[in-house]
This record gives sequence, C-alpha cells and structure tokens, in this order.
Amino acid sequence: MAKKEKWEIERDKENKLKADAMKSLTKKQLDAINIAHKAIEDALLNIREIEDLHLSDIKNLDIAFWKLTNQFNLGDN
Repeated sequence: MAKKEKWEIERDKENKLKADAMKSLTKKQLDAINIAHKAIEDALLNIREIEDLHLSDIKNLDIAFWKLTNQFNLGDN
C-alpha cells in the first residue's frame, strides 16, 4: 500500500471528526438532520427538473426547518 499524501491524511482526519460528531448526536437530532437533508434534496430536484416547487416540498421544508430549530436551539429561542 502506497504512503498517503498530505491531503489524504487531512481528509481522513476530517472524515473521522465528522463521523465522531454524528455519533454524538441524539436520535431526535439525527432524525432532524436527515429529514432536512431529504426535504432539501427533493425540493432541489424538483426545481432542477420541472423548474417549479410542489406544495408538498414547501410543507416538508417547513417541517424540516422547525425540527432543526427545536433540536439545535436555533433562531431567537
């Protein structure tokens, strides 16, 4: 196996930090992140494909927004 280059070592360190951070989240926090990721992914897909946004996409973005807000104490709380 070839010796890793500096950028590969840094990438691996960063990926380990990210994995450790994800493991430290509560189930509700992880669910909120996954819901938000899926809502954003679906909305962007529709925007790209049909150049429009469905009402269900807007509803899912709203749900995701509030889940993130509540789980991570975001906003003016």
